[in-house]
Amino acid sequence: MSMKKWVLAAAAAVAFAGPASAAVITLASVTTNGPGDFTWNYQGTLGPDEGVRSGDRLIIFDFGGYINGSIFTPSANVVGSVENTSSGAFVTPGFNDDPNIPNLVFTYVGPDFRNTGGPFSPFDFNGLGARSTFSGKTLDAFFTLTTKNNPDGVPGGSNTAVFTLGQVTVPVSAVPEPATWAMLLGGFGLLGAATRRRNRVARVVA
Repeated sequence: MSMKKWVLAAAAAVAFAGPASAAVITLASVTTNGPGDFTWNYQGTLGPDEGVRSGDRLIIFDFGGYINGSIFTPSANVVGSVENTSSGAFVTPGFNDDPNIPNLVFTYVGPDFRNTGGPFSPFDFNGLGARSTFSGKTLDAFFTLTTKNNPDGVPGGSNTAVFTLGQVTVPVSAVPEPATWAMLLGGFGLLGAATRRRNRVARVVA
């Protein structure tokens, strides 16, 4: 999506969402199951103005090292799936939806929850995640589609879609990229050359 189209889409999303409090998604923990097998657990909070309807979803973009079939959810009302490109979702500025890296998608399929009669107290949830072959950490984007719950009976009020964009920690390979290796090797070479030069100077002085 071009920058102009992204700005227009994001502006439309914000206008459509109204003043609802945004969802927050954070990494809760990373546990080791064995070599090259790490479980990543996520937690989140629905804001006071937010609820969910069937079809609402959370996307965590570019979950590196995803182990096939490992996505998990805490409830039968939430279905986990994986896709390499997520249509109809916006990405936080500064990030891309890399088509070569899977996105974790958590879709709510249960009955309406907190979608009218708000605002309510914030609602915490956890137990979403997947396993990865990577233990390294980096920041990437998340997207949520939720439902505004107030005011009732007013256009743009209850049962209005709410979009949230944000950043979240995701797995990344801890092995340096080729360009990084080249920089490291170049640095070691310079360090070695400097050391040899100092040794030659020391011998001349002696």
